[in-house]
Amino acid sequence: MVRPPSTGPGLPTPDRRRVVPTTGTTALLNGRSGETDVIWVTDDPVPFEEVAVIETLEAPAAPEVREAESVQSSASKALALLEAITRHRGATFGVTEVATDIGVPKSTAHRLLKTLEEHGFVGRSGARYRVGGTFYELVEAARWSEYGDLRAASPRALGWLFERADAIAVHIAVLSGGDVLYLDKVTRPAGTRLPSRVGGRFPASCTALGKAMLAFSPPDTVQAVLDRPMARATPYSVVQRRQFVEQLAVARRLGYAVEREESCHGTVCVAAPVIHEGQPVAAVSLCVPTMGLGRAAEQRLGSFGRLAGEAAVKVAEMLPAS
Repeated sequence: MVRPPSTGPGLPTPDRRRVVPTTGTTALLNGRSGETDVIWVTDDPVPFEEVAVIETLEAPAAPEVREAESVQSSASKALALLEAITRHRGATFGVTEVATDIGVPKSTAHRLLKTLEEHGFVGRSGARYRVGGTFYELVEAARWSEYGDLRAASPRALGWLFERADAIAVHIAVLSGGDVLYLDKVTRPAGTRLPSRVGGRFPASCTALGKAMLAFSPPDTVQAVLDRPMARATPYSVVQRRQFVEQLAVARRLGYAVEREESCHGTVCVAAPVIHEGQPVAAVSLCVPTMGLGRAAEQRLGSFGRLAGEAAVKVAEMLPAS
């Protein structure tokens, strides 16, 4: 590196050096150009050719950059706190608990909770907090998200299937990655033990819903699921990929998929895909107790498959054209 001399014709004496923040790495000593963090300033003209490459200093971040970084950090902490709140599943929680959950000091957690309280995301329950009403408003808004049309189209069909099949629960769900995402559910008290909940997820390979959609999905969608570890929700879950692919082939031939205690002990589920404009956009399922099938189990499962298929068609007919 060439450094400028401390004295000489046309150059300032050492006590006249100044630091001028600019943006680059070189400077012309006559001031005709300057793109560096350090520049020598002189009142005497210097020939254009006398250029020094000099060491740069890192300029401090502009105020607007520091402000943007601060906002991003605060937003990340607030979102982490919201995620921590949802993990409490309706129970109250304290400042210490959420501070530990998201790895921030108690003072930071308290400040974030106060902000969320002001906006209705949390409410006070004595010295503790609980989920606030704004969450329920967001749930309502989610009804009209990208799955709003499916949610709007499904209630009548689900109610019809629930009564006709005498099921303990009926669902509508979509495929989301390697999971099914439940959009709606109708249930009897016996159905509350099922691992499904509106807005919840479950491994697609363990559900009739997932199999029904995958059976009619493009090969790359199926392969993406097969590339993941096969989930084992119960001892009956299918974890052999070859067997799973065979199940998809059967489901495609029948038009519906069956899941036998693969997601929940003592329960059998049957599902059919909602085909809209040639694509499996969702699936409808019904669940019944295993013990209630009796000796004519396969015959009853076939009947349930046809009912699920009819319900799926009813949903598809209610969907608007894209």
